[in-house]
Amino acid sequence: MSDQIRALTVDELERYQQDGVIMAKGLLSTEWLARIETAVVRAMASPSPIAEVFSEPKAGFHMEAALFVSDPDIQDVVRHSSMAKLAQMLMSSRQIHFFYDQMFCKQAGNQTPTPWHHDLTFWPVLGNQICSMWIPLDHVTRESSGLEFVKGSHRWENEYKAISPMYNERLVNPEHEDVPDIENNRDKYDLIGWEMDPGDMLIFHPRTLHGSSGNYHLSRQRRAISFRWLGDDVSYAPTNYTMPWPAKNLTAGDRIAEPAFTQII
Repeated sequence: MSDQIRALTVDELERYQQDGVIMAKGLLSTEWLARIETAVVRAMASPSPIAEVFSEPKAGFHMEAALFVSDPDIQDVVRHSSMAKLAQMLMSSRQIHFFYDQMFCKQAGNQTPTPWHHDLTFWPVLGNQICSMWIPLDHVTRESSGLEFVKGSHRWENEYKAISPMYNERLVNPEHEDVPDIENNRDKYDLIGWEMDPGDMLIFHPRTLHGSSGNYHLSRQRRAISFRWLGDDVSYAPTNYTMPWPAKNLTAGDRIAEPAFTQII
């Protein structure tokens, strides 16, 4: 199976560089979207040890990660859908490696916000040619926990402490700054967000600040999955405050390589 999809437009490429995020429609075929949904439904029915640690089922929050390791549908999506080619186009990278996938589900009425944060400070990689592709499986508005972004914040030099719904104190580097109180000072920031349909795609830089409210919609869940991609300038950069990664073949400062980071292109 292959995507019959459009390329990213010049305007989208320019806006990504300027804003650190774009919302693009029509980039993923319905066939691949169905394969992703099948995998997500399967993962929620049979949580992994990762999900059991980081989910809050009583609060209606479910998180899963690294489905690519064992799920055949996600493996096919990563290897054969258009996403790697889109990442290559977006980042002007010769090679594209897959980093990891992460699934999020907020059930209807869930009150758990996704705190404002950026991603790079708790990842064991460094570089500019890194992007995430966030794909909803349900109609998304701000009321149902659609993501919002601080436009252009990927160009800030600040490095903020790691924080997320599945807060893990081990990932907090005390040398990093506290995230600004964006939620209570919304008028001071240039915030952007979109209403989205299943299969629409947010593509954003890992330094772009983002967050979302709880899912206040009382009749609709919000399921989404992110795929993270790495380009030519990315190196392995583990610290005591980054998430663990199985990269015994690499030392700090090495260019990312297989088997720790699967090369797709």
